[in-house]
Amino acid sequence: MISRLTIFRSLAVLGLAVSSASLADQMMGDPTYCSFDSGCEEVTSSAYGKPLGIPLPIVGLVGFAGTLSLTLLGRDRATTNARRLVLLAAIGGLVLILVQVAVLGRICPLCLVADGCAIAMGLLAIVPFPSSSCATFVRVAWSAAAAFVIAVPIILASLDAQPDPPDWVRAQWVDGKINVVEVTDFECDHCRKADEYMRDALKDRGEVHLVRIPIAMQKHPHSRPAAIAFLAAQAQGRGEEMGQALFTATSLAPADCRRLAETLGLRMTEYDRVVADPATDAEVTTRSEAARIVGSGAPLVWIQSHYFQGSPTEEKFDGPLRRARPYRAQ
Repeated sequence: MISRLTIFRSLAVLGLAVSSASLADQMMGDPTYCSFDSGCEEVTSSAYGKPLGIPLPIVGLVGFAGTLSLTLLGRDRATTNARRLVLLAAIGGLVLILVQVAVLGRICPLCLVADGCAIAMGLLAIVPFPSSSCATFVRVAWSAAAAFVIAVPIILASLDAQPDPPDWVRAQWVDGKINVVEVTDFECDHCRKADEYMRDALKDRGEVHLVRIPIAMQKHPHSRPAAIAFLAAQAQGRGEEMGQALFTATSLAPADCRRLAETLGLRMTEYDRVVADPATDAEVTTRSEAARIVGSGAPLVWIQSHYFQGSPTEEKFDGPLRRARPYRAQ
């Protein structure tokens, strides 16, 4: 029969694995482990995801590794300290789950598993573990397992080659320009902040050609009418103005999108025709499905062939933009 202490250590190893995967996703421009419709980016980039400026995955790695190490010392006092540590971690895990559900309204699956491990370990630790020595080979085996599950997610993420721009992205490129293609969801707060960052960085950069491709993520009920409204405005050469209006609007319901179009002075007969055209809706569906294949969230950004997903930063956006050269068609 498997002992409680073995289950306890196994949960610590699982917690190390998901903490490492979460850290790898934050380190890389193209997340490997979070799904397209997950809330990983929103959770980890929030203030709750970086207490005192420290990313939660690092806190998780230190906490799970420390707890596991204490149980391997084979001393009653160390095991007692491990119990105390994990009981605090269990409370923290429960609080973080409540924050995701009640405050952020987004769920990060990796965070959920890590928090669940902490809570399960806390429940196991309510009753003291029986005294037992820890043989050297047991210490080595558990330590090797911990090192393995920490290293593998980071290695796999670093080996995940950056994909070539798909044809539907390259089709947006203009000869003689540095082309920036942004796949965005107008109901996504993270996309809104990313768009603000990029528009500010591209101010007075006439050699840059910025293209927005709107998509509709399933977790955002009004992202589809917003995307359709953007395409209708783009058909009249007013996509930039409509994009900014959609990102700042308090509601993206179809009627509210139409009011934005009226405020911008669009030709409403033409606007209504494009909005009602099944081909417009089909285009949003096609692009959304294509984006789902490429990345695990939004926004997705290409600077020529350089690709990243999520928040634009100096490393991921400004640096590659400075190194980019105008596209020359073959």
